[in-house]
Amino acid sequence: MDKRTILIICSIVYFIIIFSTEILYRQKLYDFSVEYIENIKQNVFFDYFNYFWSIIMPACIVIAGLTISFLYFPINVAFSQLSIQLSLGFIMYLLKSIYCQSRPFWDIYLKKEEEKPETRLPDPIECENGFGNPSGHALSSTYLLCLWDLLLNSHFFNKMEGKKKYSFKYITLFLSIIGIVFICYSRVYRQVHSFNQIIFGSIIGVGVYFIYCHILNVNKINSEIFMKYLNKAQFILIPLMVILFIISVNFGLIMHNNKEEKYKNILIKYCNYNPNLMFGKDSALSSPMIFPIIGGYIGLLFLKYKIEKYNSIMRNVFYNWNQGDNLATLKIALFSFILPILLPILVRIFVPYDYFILIIALYSLSFFIYGFLSFGLCFYYGCIWFNQKEMKQDNDQLIIDDEEENNNDKENDKENDKENDRKNDKENDKENDKDNENNV
Repeated sequence: MDKRTILIICSIVYFIIIFSTEILYRQKLYDFSVEYIENIKQNVFFDYFNYFWSIIMPACIVIAGLTISFLYFPINVAFSQLSIQLSLGFIMYLLKSIYCQSRPFWDIYLKKEEEKPETRLPDPIECENGFGNPSGHALSSTYLLCLWDLLLNSHFFNKMEGKKKYSFKYITLFLSIIGIVFICYSRVYRQVHSFNQIIFGSIIGVGVYFIYCHILNVNKINSEIFMKYLNKAQFILIPLMVILFIISVNFGLIMHNNKEEKYKNILIKYCNYNPNLMFGKDSALSSPMIFPIIGGYIGLLFLKYKIEKYNSIMRNVFYNWNQGDNLATLKIALFSFILPILLPILVRIFVPYDYFILIIALYSLSFFIYGFLSFGLCFYYGCIWFNQKEMKQDNDQLIIDDEEENNNDKENDKENDKENDRKNDKENDKENDKDNENNV
């Protein structure tokens, strides 16, 4: 068996073991976590410290990941990194809808409310209205490993030599793991996740990392081959994504009923949530984690169709768009990502939450358009508008090369014609000499 087959078998065994183990120890670890969290002493310093690790740091990781991959790698790597992030989020929402496990502070507040129903308790450290298993922060923070793998395949890393190269490799791995640990524990400290939810999320994230970066090798395929793979897989990927979305919606709407009745009043009282947007209903329906991937995939197919009409030099401008002028690269990046993401943000800001069906429909559509524009329309026209100088130079050079080639061909044709004339003259002279000899 080759290495890839062995890795696939190991991954299947790995996921069977972790899902089985999670079922066995889920409730024991959750009960232990609730008891542990009740006894944690809160202080201002750790509140701000954990606020950084649980909110600011994950946001910076996502932005840094897309920025690094989009600015310093071919377009397919940027799409792959976005797909990894969104796939992790989609897996998280799907599993949360299946397990429907509460968050620790829900049970803590429910217990205290039953003990003192007439007394209003202090507000929770952090309000979360969706189910908790697995932890989204724990699952997504393992994306740091994907960024680490990305760095090891970058030109920046390959230029290093000797001890400096290995030191950078292991120091960045150590910092990534430390970051994951702090992010995970911050969620326990803020009472929104139990230990089983943290451990389960982290282990799934590690498994997904190995599948993407060591089995599929999505970060190491060049753009042209990547486009061909997408083209071949279009009749499999899109139906598969639609089926996953339908499964997610069904679980998201059907499995929540019992838990809703138990915890709804607590969340409305202490977190002031809209009942329509509680327990992940909006995420299950709009599924913002799947529509950008579908939109981005269709955008890449559109991009492939548009650039196929260009010659090889012009195609290289699209596939290696960020290897030239840094200012043009920055303009294309901003035009491709910042402009499209404004649409879902505007939907969230301006469409009232009371119009539940409308906001779900517009939110889904806006995320689809975001993916399509970022990797299709906006990227295509961004390359044309902001790389015009480079494209013109390449095209002019191609025209010059063609003209030189044509001139060389003409000169060769002339020389061949002259040579042929000489040969014909010689043959005619020989024939004339023979005729003269015969006449004599």
